[in-house]
Amino acid sequence: MKKILSILLVAVLAVSLSNCKGFLDKEPTDAVVAENALATLEDAGVAVNGMYTLLKYYTVFGNYMIQMGDLRADLLVPSEGNYIVYSYDYDPSQNSYFTLWRNFYSTITRANAIIKNIDALEVPAEKQSIKNDYLGQAYAVRAFCYFNLARLYGRPYKFDSGASLGAVLITEPVSPSEARIPRSTVAETYTQIENDITVALGLLSKEKNTGHFNYWAAKFLEAKVALYKGNNDLAYSAAKEVINNGPYSLIPRDEYLASWAEVGNDESIFEGLVNLQSAIDGDNGFGGSFYYSLWFGYDNTGASVVPTKHWRDLFALTPNDIRADWIAYDDPVTGYKHTGEYWLKKFIGNTGFTAFLNNPRYMRLAEAYLIAAEAGKATGKPDADAMLLAVAQRADPSVTAISATIENVEIERQKELIGEGDRFFDLMRRNGHYEKNDPHNPFNVALTWADDRVMLPISSDERIIYPELEQNPGYKK
Repeated sequence: MKKILSILLVAVLAVSLSNCKGFLDKEPTDAVVAENALATLEDAGVAVNGMYTLLKYYTVFGNYMIQMGDLRADLLVPSEGNYIVYSYDYDPSQNSYFTLWRNFYSTITRANAIIKNIDALEVPAEKQSIKNDYLGQAYAVRAFCYFNLARLYGRPYKFDSGASLGAVLITEPVSPSEARIPRSTVAETYTQIENDITVALGLLSKEKNTGHFNYWAAKFLEAKVALYKGNNDLAYSAAKEVINNGPYSLIPRDEYLASWAEVGNDESIFEGLVNLQSAIDGDNGFGGSFYYSLWFGYDNTGASVVPTKHWRDLFALTPNDIRADWIAYDDPVTGYKHTGEYWLKKFIGNTGFTAFLNNPRYMRLAEAYLIAAEAGKATGKPDADAMLLAVAQRADPSVTAISATIENVEIERQKELIGEGDRFFDLMRRNGHYEKNDPHNPFNVALTWADDRVMLPISSDERIIYPELEQNPGYKK
């Protein structure tokens, strides 16, 4: 084990799964109804709300998934403390912070319980659409979890057409250790994802449903999965359907920075609903959230992660880009000198309550435009440039024309999506080769998609209870 882990890598507060209430939910989102207890539609609603619980906290998208996407890449860097994730210096024995496998499978187990039992629930005809929507959400959440497991524990699909090891595919409400089945390939995992999305699209409501999957979130997921797989025609058409027909719109430039304090804004397709009261009470682990590590503006926040020189230099030629305003500097009036230099002021906190209480943004309309631009350019669509221009011009009105080349799309994705957990996966899905070289970084690390460190190890804890589970290459058994 390495030296004491920083706030980035340690769960400092326990997650309470029994006393929380989700934002705007009448029923507790964290309640989990036993699989044989779906006696009413209300029971099913509680179970569906509970299905989303683990995704939003620090153990998944509230921290670790952002680390895996941004801290493993070249957008964010620890300004002090531990560099384990940044330098890929992890191993299977570091179980305390590689809990992603366990938490994604806990969520899959909840989804599987709903899928298995909701069909037996009898409802009046006028409530059938609600029942269908609940079932569709379960299929969509399962697809979402398997997609992230494939990104974390398998090689990029295009490396070997999905021949490497992927997820353990389970469609019954049991854990991997209970199922005792081998890992499937990445290709087989993608097939499961695609099948689940197809089923979900036939069931889900098209109404906005903040904090939950709806038809448009599933269609967005279809676009993103297709992009990773190299199916650019589907990626383009699915992204364009969200853009053209969904109930979302790009937030105007003069409202954009403030919109990060809004829950369920016009651009948000799917986000996690963190609990305001529980954060005040300190029972949801928000002190261990990634947003805590980004801010320095309160006495009790960390500023232990800062934007890299690479990211800051992206704005050198576009000083009017509003996203450059996310680069904040120490305030000589208040005297805050936690970092001594600069920090990332993108995630300003829900309703302005506190900087580290932010809803993880899983899917935003801006990224749908970027997917349409990239996939559209690859397939010769005439509006590919316009898709990229919509995002670039929103940030900087002086940009009047732009070509949706891979290079330009990549720059816009870096500018727009920093801190949302995508950069590492973007680099790897395109066979990106890069070398970290930041003033804050004492390491000099290069990586390509052929490197075993692209995949996380299966933790030692998992393999103790499930020794048949295949370890990824490059890690001790």
